[in-house]
Amino acid sequence: MNGHGITIEDIKKIVPFSQGSTEIFLTGLWSSRKPIHLDKTSPCRQACPVGNDISRAFYEASMGHYDEALRIFRQDNPLPGVCGRVCYHPCESQCNRKYYDEAVNIRGFERFLADNGKVDIGRERPALLRKEKVAIVGSGPAGLSAAYHLARLGFSVTILEALPMAGGMLRYGIPEYRLPKGILDKEISYIQELGVEIKTGVTVGKDLSLSETRKDYQAIFLAIGAHSGMQLGLEGEDLLGVMDGITYLRTINLGKKVRLGKKIAVIGGGNTAIDCARTARRLGAKDITVIYRRTRAEMPALAEDVDGLEREGIKIELLAAPKRLISENGKISGVECLRMKLGEADTTGRPSPFPVEGSEFIVPVDAMIAAIGQAPEAAFVKELGISISKNNVIQISSETTATSVDGVFAGGDGAGTKAFVADAIASGKLGALAVYCYFEGKDVKKELKNHQIGNQQSFSFQHFLNPKHYPVDLKKVVPYEKINTLCFPHGVRHNNPESVPPKEAVKTFREGTSGIEASRMPFEIYRCFKCGTCTHCDLCFLLCPDISIIKGTDGYTIKTDFCKGCGQCATTCPRNVIEMVEGPGGNT
Repeated sequence: MNGHGITIEDIKKIVPFSQGSTEIFLTGLWSSRKPIHLDKTSPCRQACPVGNDISRAFYEASMGHYDEALRIFRQDNPLPGVCGRVCYHPCESQCNRKYYDEAVNIRGFERFLADNGKVDIGRERPALLRKEKVAIVGSGPAGLSAAYHLARLGFSVTILEALPMAGGMLRYGIPEYRLPKGILDKEISYIQELGVEIKTGVTVGKDLSLSETRKDYQAIFLAIGAHSGMQLGLEGEDLLGVMDGITYLRTINLGKKVRLGKKIAVIGGGNTAIDCARTARRLGAKDITVIYRRTRAEMPALAEDVDGLEREGIKIELLAAPKRLISENGKISGVECLRMKLGEADTTGRPSPFPVEGSEFIVPVDAMIAAIGQAPEAAFVKELGISISKNNVIQISSETTATSVDGVFAGGDGAGTKAFVADAIASGKLGALAVYCYFEGKDVKKELKNHQIGNQQSFSFQHFLNPKHYPVDLKKVVPYEKINTLCFPHGVRHNNPESVPPKEAVKTFREGTSGIEASRMPFEIYRCFKCGTCTHCDLCFLLCPDISIIKGTDGYTIKTDFCKGCGQCATTCPRNVIEMVEGPGGNT
């Protein structure tokens, strides 16, 4: 001690003072648990037939990287602008956010990216081109998807399309007010930029035999769709004024005029039936009745489209089915219907309808459109010995898309896939994987299992292309209970606004909804939990009591020599990226 006060050296003489490092104490050796930091799978992704990496796309968008977010979608889906408009969005029904307030508008987000993001197709071109040539018969969603992914794998791909323009049911079966043709054209152009050749006006089985096609190409993927309308099985379906739904929509989309009159009955409850009714309304019909044999809850059509139909003044006659067609001078003049009651569930899971005796009633009409389903026109494939069902559906292995003939694969509606755009895209992607495995001599079932998402048949094409640079546990799906909701404020969902009022909508085929405004989109992006995707929020790093989590430029590492296994990091992780597993600590 001196006149200047107490020095550090003086303190050391009277107070215990550690001058070493606590790193000599390997506290991790005390632990029977250790944390694992690894991205997982969101439930929305597991529910998506296409397998879109939704949470990662939301994360990139939250950083302002909209182009990269779009690229993530396009790793598995070549048609995000299409799906952003017409997909039945099963992803949203499994969104963890719905248990907190409302599901995130995932479909609206996909549309926003497709409409506003930039596509660098050069990044998708393969470094090496293969010598094998693959023919794809049909250019609907399954055919376009197969072509896109095969081109990314380096194959020489040619699409053979019977109709004047590519798109299949997307172009000829969906009205413009739901899916503008310009959006479809843009996404097809990206596929062509990958080197895919599209030959239109070529009907395989007529202009070109399937056996000739088999000689010119080393593999074939049949994506023929289901373009033949099913009949009701009633006498009089050949009357003037009677059409099937898919023929009606195709005729309109080909630019031809169809005059059906003012009073129209549409039979069916799916999207084709709803599209027919709303299209007829736009073409001048005033009195339209949709007749469906079950209740509204069982209608296969998207609820938002049924809502739109009712806003446009179109009636729905529920629990009713046609019994016979009434004619006058060789033309339909009415539909006699029966009231129905519901019984036990059938194979679709919906209750079976049964007629109520003595409940007949008549709907006067000028025309009737039967939209109760479609069937493929697949008779031509028998030329090669390919097996088809009694309903003309091409018989395939659902796990491999392989037909009964070597080197020939099939997918989409023509092969019995669910009649939704997303499911057709998924089957085309699986078909591309199957063709690749066919040439490489690999087991497609094994490859599918290696890259399978959750417990569904969808798989990650990005993981298939580069698994080492895509560290994620595809099998572990994050449940809502594992989300740390304390980290997320409640927020209102942002829906896609109507762009045309109902009174004007019935006079135009202009798109009925617009995209979420750019000023509002960040709020919807923020609502996403980003389940299973590390967003580098630093909570684990900041709250670790042992300072055993090290932050690096590309993520976090855990020094297990010092981690006591308290679980603080796993508990506070907002998105269940970190979890505790049994096992001794130490050996960082």
